[in-house]
Amino acid sequence: MENILDNLNNEQREAVQTIQGPLLVLAGAGSGKTKLLTSRIAYLIKEKCIRPRNILAVTFTNKAAKEMKERLGNILGENVVKYMWVGTFHGICGRILRENIENYSFQSGKRLDKNFTIYDESDSVAVIKQAIKKLNLDDKLYQPKLVKSIISNAKNKMQDSYTYATFARDFKTQKIASIYEEYENSLNNNNAIDFDDMLMLTVKLLEQCKEVRQQYYDRFQHILVDEFQDTNMAQYKLINMLYTNLDAEIPDERSLCVVGDVDQSIYSWRGADYTIILNFQQDFKKTKLIKLEQNYRSTANILNVANAIIENNTERVDKVLYSQKGDGELIDYFEAQDEADEANYIASRIKQDSGGDYNRYAILYRTNSQSRALEEACMAAGIPYKIYGGLKF
Repeated sequence: MENILDNLNNEQREAVQTIQGPLLVLAGAGSGKTKLLTSRIAYLIKEKCIRPRNILAVTFTNKAAKEMKERLGNILGENVVKYMWVGTFHGICGRILRENIENYSFQSGKRLDKNFTIYDESDSVAVIKQAIKKLNLDDKLYQPKLVKSIISNAKNKMQDSYTYATFARDFKTQKIASIYEEYENSLNNNNAIDFDDMLMLTVKLLEQCKEVRQQYYDRFQHILVDEFQDTNMAQYKLINMLYTNLDAEIPDERSLCVVGDVDQSIYSWRGADYTIILNFQQDFKKTKLIKLEQNYRSTANILNVANAIIENNTERVDKVLYSQKGDGELIDYFEAQDEADEANYIASRIKQDSGGDYNRYAILYRTNSQSRALEEACMAAGIPYKIYGGLKF
């Protein structure tokens, strides 16, 4: 047991050993939250003799889920990990729906069978195009991709076509509601769902079928959620329904550990609601709060600048990141006149400091459109470069 706890700092160790009730861990960037989560699971199984099948771990990406499984496999063995549910929200919901979708009835009375198809983005847009055409609407006024985005946001807020229509006040929104209804009917008729349905329908299934909810409530006695600041309303409702048992008081032997950092919330554009993590302590009155403020990734000078910038945010829980890696290099600040001036300064600094060893340098920019000025400056200075995650102009 010592090898699990020995490599943790005091706050991480406290979070690992707090295994009763709701726990909110505010984990700053580089503070070792993945180590915390895997150590907590290992502690539950090895020290507290919790059965692996009674643990649910939810990650934000498939890559994070894979990394967590690999780390747990190294600690516990693959034969133990295979009995746990470790995956993304969509992956977890997909499993629940495959096992239980036949128990769910749509408002129209229709049901899907367990061999349903999951439409990807292009499939969904194609169906929306057909719906727009069927309703004799102008696809320039009602652009299929934009309509798909609106429907996606509605589903992330738990609004099916019927609910969305009740909130439609202006003419255009009412027409989008009609497209949404036609789209939903088409999916039902083809025994299909889309990516966003995986979340919304799982929540509705648990609401509609008390026995199914009880089944997963009984199974998942210890729930862990990573990147909690990026959850949307559908995801939060799912976690809430799996952790709480209808109107009954939550037994002490159950635990819900959510790990996140409102300072790192960057997905509001696709439905993430950072107020969920801010309100967590109000929703769960007995919540214990632990802050992970030691950063293992950066030096003090970098963290001092980051702290000074982020403290200007008004809607956050106060925390101050610190490092034991020394002060490190000073940060240079240059205020440019325009993007060309900025790019030329960057290129000249690299040319001046590199000694021709350009492999040691990376340029990060906020949007793809900013790459053009940087590329032009690098070419003018004779600096070879590669673009990652975009295209050369």
